[in-house]
Amino acid sequence: MSKKIIIDAFDKVACPHCGTDFVLQDAIAHQLIERYESEYAAMLDGERRQLRESLIADADRAAARRFGEQIERLEEKLTQSAAAEAKMKAKLEGTAKQAAEAVRRESAEEAQALRAQLTAKEAKLAGYRETELVLRQEKSALEEKQKEMALEIQRQVDAERQRIEQTTADAFRLREAEWRKKIDDAQRANEDLKRKLEQGSQQLQGEVLELELEALLGTAFPFDGIEPVRKGARGADVIQTVRLRSGVNCGRIIWETKRAENWSNAWIGKLKDDQQAAGGELAVLVSTAFPAGITEAMVMYEGVWLVRPDLVRALAEALRTVLIESQRQKAISAGKGESMEALYNYVTSAQFAQKVRAVVDAYQQMREDLDKEKSAMQRMWKKREAQLERITSNMLGMCGELQGVSQETLPQLDDIGLLPSQ
Repeated sequence: MSKKIIIDAFDKVACPHCGTDFVLQDAIAHQLIERYESEYAAMLDGERRQLRESLIADADRAAARRFGEQIERLEEKLTQSAAAEAKMKAKLEGTAKQAAEAVRRESAEEAQALRAQLTAKEAKLAGYRETELVLRQEKSALEEKQKEMALEIQRQVDAERQRIEQTTADAFRLREAEWRKKIDDAQRANEDLKRKLEQGSQQLQGEVLELELEALLGTAFPFDGIEPVRKGARGADVIQTVRLRSGVNCGRIIWETKRAENWSNAWIGKLKDDQQAAGGELAVLVSTAFPAGITEAMVMYEGVWLVRPDLVRALAEALRTVLIESQRQKAISAGKGESMEALYNYVTSAQFAQKVRAVVDAYQQMREDLDKEKSAMQRMWKKREAQLERITSNMLGMCGELQGVSQETLPQLDDIGLLPSQ
């Protein structure tokens, strides 16, 4: 069964192509006429067929008297249906003509508008083509100018690079010559200074040893009195007054320093005279030269202690201990003259010398161990310096070879030549 909808023929709709508003009747009249004409005819035929069948059925069932009346009514209906059909057909034909005329008119207007738009678009397209051609020509000209400019800039850069490289090379040669001259001058000055130092006087060397002795005693024994003898005055170099924390004097140690290559026997006599003049209990000669036949670093020689400079502190601590102990004995046995003799006998005995020698030997062993450690570290440092020198030399040689092979195309390697050499 077909479905039908009811719409208003005078409703306005918009064309999906051009957007023009029009009445629905104008757009579908001719189509409806063509479509519903056949449908209406088929419907009428169906109704006639149904009516005939109904009449035949009624005729069979109805009486003879009613047959005439029904025939008349049917004929009237047929006449009315034919008239209505003719009227509807005429109306449909008029409507179709009007719709076709409206469609032809709108199609002509739409075609004319489309032709106008096409003409305008073609005019714009021609203008765009001309503009594109001009822009392409300008782009080509601009690209040519850019290429020429880049080439000119590259030429200027190359010329400036050559000028800078030449200037840098000249400056480097001048700087190298300047540094070489400074190095030569410094080496000559160093050699002169070294020669002067090697040719220093024995007096200056002795003064240095004396200053070291004063500094060592003053640092090691802050409570003692350290009195250096004035230059040019008679007497020993340093007089050490041993004191307790309470300020009690325990005695004096007379120190004489000698820095020489050969031993002189006159040193002992002079030191004894200085000891007697200063009233010292003990006398020590710090010397780098010992009498022939003496190989020990510390020894009692003709009533005077002989010691090498590296064992001064150990001997000073031992002698201070003797003087402090003697002072305590004096305090205990005041008025006994034999205590001094006993003390002197103890100080001059082999037992005391052995104990002092044991202390000094331990100190000397520690000193030798420290010297060995220093020597080992110095060897290691020298080894590292030699390795660094080989690395620097090889690197500079390699850079020079690369520059020679590359024919000055590697100017960045010039800065490596400024590396500090050991």
